[in-house]
Amino acid sequence: MTGLYLLCALFSSALCSYEIEIEIAAAVHSATEEALRSLPCPEPADIFPCVCTVGTENRMVMNCSAVESEDQLARVFSSNIPFTKFYKLEIEGNRNLKVLRKGDLGPVSFQFIHIEKGVLEEVQYEAFAQSYATAESIDLTLNNVSAFPFEELPLFTSLVNLLLTDNSIPVIPMLQSDSLSYINLVRNLFSEIPVGSFKGLKNISLINLFGNDIDAVLSDTFANLPSLNSVILATNRLSHIPRGTIKFNSTDDGFVNLSTNTISSIAVDAITGLNKGELHLWENSFSVLEEEVFRPLLEGGATIFLQHNPLACDCDMAWLITNPQFMELISSGTTCYNGEHLTDLDPSIFEDLC
Repeated sequence: MTGLYLLCALFSSALCSYEIEIEIAAAVHSATEEALRSLPCPEPADIFPCVCTVGTENRMVMNCSAVESEDQLARVFSSNIPFTKFYKLEIEGNRNLKVLRKGDLGPVSFQFIHIEKGVLEEVQYEAFAQSYATAESIDLTLNNVSAFPFEELPLFTSLVNLLLTDNSIPVIPMLQSDSLSYINLVRNLFSEIPVGSFKGLKNISLINLFGNDIDAVLSDTFANLPSLNSVILATNRLSHIPRGTIKFNSTDDGFVNLSTNTISSIAVDAITGLNKGELHLWENSFSVLEEEVFRPLLEGGATIFLQHNPLACDCDMAWLITNPQFMELISSGTTCYNGEHLTDLDPSIFEDLC
């Protein structure tokens, strides 16, 4: 524009004045466009420091990672928000938000709620009330949550995933939901699983309790759940699995992970319905694989992972070592207590001497 001013000074042309007006108008228009909201998002100034973006199919995402307090979050959602059906709430890495209070999210609903890697300690009852009918996933991974309104779960009619990994929840409550399919309670503060904790999860398919401090499970803990096909209890303190603990009724192939415990025994029919699924038992304390326990699982086609167990590999294992079909279903890295691989053992020794 500087060059245009110089030309106009030289020629005093009316045409130049007209050109200057056009450039100024264009600059003002450009600045105004940047300041205006992008429909259907609210005005940027009204929701600052939150940021609203719009993706395909008019999916609005509200990112509030920069909020400085609970009060500021409440102010954002009490502002003028013309369209209240949001796709996703994102709050990541925030070091200020400790309590999600009832009413702080105003009239807005979300399908996906992700509040991760922060210092959140408490979710109050009805904090997500506007999302009862819409929320499909609530992810509060890597916070300090010790208080969560589990009693509200029946009100979330579309909720499929609940992820509370790496938090401080002290006990597993009595859970109830007709829609929940996946619950992740990895690395919290559980030492036990109360009787009936999961009985009310009518559609649950996966329960993940990895990395807690659970030292025992009771019969029927994971039974009578028609859609359940995956249970993860790895990295706890289990030493024995009693009869009837895990009963899968699904036609899908099952998945059970009991690795990195101190399990030395599993009762007959402790785990049923695996079909051609997987049973992970690596890093436990098995010295023998009892035929009445493991034969039904192998006959059903299940693959069993047994690396890093002190297996004696004596005559008690003859039923397995002499059956090539069964051996194909034992993980290739499985060894005896002395490090010798099961696949290197000579079946004829067990046939002749056992």
